[in-house]
Amino acid sequence: MTIFKFVFFAFLISVSLASFPKADASIDDLDLITENYPPFNFQKNGKIQGIAVDVLLEMLKITGSSKTRKDIRVLPWTTGYGAIQHTKNTVLFSTTRTKARESLFKWVGPIMDISINVIARKDRHIKISSVQDLNQYKIGAVRDDVAMLLLLEQGVSPGNIYDTVSGTGGQNLSKMLAAGRIDLWGYGLAGAYSNLKHFGYSVADFESVYTLKVS
Repeated sequence: MTIFKFVFFAFLISVSLASFPKADASIDDLDLITENYPPFNFQKNGKIQGIAVDVLLEMLKITGSSKTRKDIRVLPWTTGYGAIQHTKNTVLFSTTRTKARESLFKWVGPIMDISINVIARKDRHIKISSVQDLNQYKIGAVRDDVAMLLLLEQGVSPGNIYDTVSGTGGQNLSKMLAAGRIDLWGYGLAGAYSNLKHFGYSVADFESVYTLKVS
């Protein structure tokens, strides 16, 4: 099966490909890359799992691919995002489709709707009525993640953004927000709450104070 068929027929997962391979290449020639972004894709007890991982594995099974869970590599988001733009036959999943990214990749998906938000501790009583208000605060974000790109696109000063390139960036930022080391956190809402729960924090103690994108 060619990659052309993979992209347009197996359309259940948000995946971007750097470029088409040779006509005789197969899905087994693809390098599969993901990041720690629960509940969609993450590594736990040495096993790669999550909603997006399950869908991808089912797609591979249907197409007769020999690829398995063990062939999926977990990398820091910035590393994977760089690889997808410069290395042929590379798949990066899952990722948010935006206007700025539209022409960069070949897309397969979507999996589901996602909301990209700016989150705060409720006891801080932070009120955001416009993106300009965000420039009053220190905002955590994962470098090259959609939330960071949206913050910059919408006018937040780079000096107000604390960005991390760690492979566990979401986990680190959840702890920083809870500890008050950052004022706000820009991230996918489902992923943010999943990370907070992982460390035993009550989601009820946090709130979205601004929506960057719903897709």
